Amino acid sequence: MFRLKRVLVVAGATVAAGALIATAAYGVVTGRRGTFSERQHFVHGTDAFSTTATAFVALPGASVSVTVPTGTTRMLDARFTAETKCTGTSGWCAVRVVVVASSGAVIEMDPAVGSDFAIDSATGGDNWEGHALERTSRFLAAGTYRVVVQTRVVSATGVRLDDWTLAVEVIRP
Repeated sequence: MFRLKRVLVVAGATVAAGALIATAAYGVVTGRRGTFSERQHFVHGTDAFSTTATAFVALPGASVSVTVPTGTTRMLDARFTAETKCTGTSGWCAVRVVVVASSGAVIEMDPAVGSDFAIDSATGGDNWEGHALERTSRFLAAGTYRVVVQTRVVSATGVRLDDWTLAVEVIRP
């Protein structure tokens, strides 16, 4: 009887572990940490911006310039909030935050999911509402960078962003 219970417990634990591994295989979890925030930058916009672009375009004014001192590295934490409206009968409206290096290289902040992050959906008949996202960069080498909010439509007909805030923290390792 004891042996049967032990076999059942081991079998149950194996099945549970397998289910967890199978579930974890579908997503990627990353992480990083810093010691403290040394600077904060905030920009706000109250003019509505609308676009029908199917490729990412910059939200006018939603940009912050950051300098990482020589001989150091820094991580950036960006938070973006806005009143949004996504129009159409299907699809969604995407927002991402990117870091643009002085060389022109564009690095999407993490989680880097391209147009897979829906700030709002076109279906449901809802009107304006507040939405938000937060993204972090890898540790960046010394240099000057721009943090830029970009938006686009994905199978929708338009996106409108209004009354937004972009907050960027510069974090030491």
